[in-house]
Amino acid sequence: MDDSQFKELVLQQLKILTDGQGKMETRLTKLEQGQAQLVEGQTKLEQSQIVLVESQTRLEQSQAKLEQGQARLEKGQKAIHNELKYIWDDIKKLDNRLCAQEEKLARQSR
Repeated sequence: MDDSQFKELVLQQLKILTDGQGKMETRLTKLEQGQAQLVEGQTKLEQSQIVLVESQTRLEQSQAKLEQGQARLEKGQKAIHNELKYIWDDIKKLDNRLCAQEEKLARQSR
């Protein structure tokens, strides 16, 4: 192998290496772009997670308010039930009085 063949061989190998380095740089650029997209996607996911946590907190607060309201309604329902019982007792007393008066009037009419 003479000097010019050796130079030609070295130049061919250098070209192969240079081409390979160019391909590697292109792949590295694509990898960096992909990594940037992944980071952006992760950021969006984290923001969505924050929104979900805030929404869940609001839902839990709303549920607590609903439970408090339901407790008040149940308490009111019990109060109404008690009042209704007293009303029916009063109606029975009035009915008994009316019956007694009707009997008294019927006896007096005879």
